[in-house]
Amino acid sequence: MLRSRSVETPDPIEIRPALREDQARIQALVRGLTPRTRYLRFFNGLRELGHAWLERFTRAEPRGDFSLLALARATGAVVGMAQYSADPYPGRADFAVLVADGWQGAGIGKRLVSGLLAMARASGFQRMEADVLAENRAMLQWLQRLGFRVQRDAGSALFHHASLALPRCDEFQL
Repeated sequence: MLRSRSVETPDPIEIRPALREDQARIQALVRGLTPRTRYLRFFNGLRELGHAWLERFTRAEPRGDFSLLALARATGAVVGMAQYSADPYPGRADFAVLVADGWQGAGIGKRLVSGLLAMARASGFQRMEADVLAENRAMLQWLQRLGFRVQRDAGSALFHHASLALPRCDEFQL
C-alpha cells in the first residue's frame, strides 16, 4: 500500500523592502492592473507611475517613506506592494497596499501590511492611517478585520478613513 506524505513546498512569495532597482518591476505591476484596481488604489485612471512616484516608492527611509514588495519567486515579478509615508502630524503615517489582480485573496496583502506596520512601529510611529474610497467595500471590510477603525471622512462623501493605533513592539501581532 502506498502512503502519501506531506511535503512542504517553498513559499512562492518573497517579501522584502523595495530597492531603486525595482522601479521597472513596480511599473510593470501597475501597468498590469485592471483599470478598476488602479482606480481603487490611486483614485484615478493612471496607466503608469511617474518618476516621482517611483522614486518615492523605492526610497527606504523608515522614518519617512518606506515600501515593502511581494515578489513571485518563480518569476521575480512584483505581485504586491505596501508603503507608508510620514504624516505632517508627529507619530502618524499614511499607508497604502496593492496586490495584483491575479494574486488577491492569497494572504499577500496581510503579510505586506503586517511587515509594514512592524517597520512603522519600530521607526517610532504610533498610528497608521489610510484614506479609502467609500465604494471600495472589500478593502474597508478587510481593514476592519485587521483591527483598523473605519469611519466616513467628515470632509468628503467619497472617502472613508481607516486608523490603527500601533501597539508597543513587544505587543505587536496582526
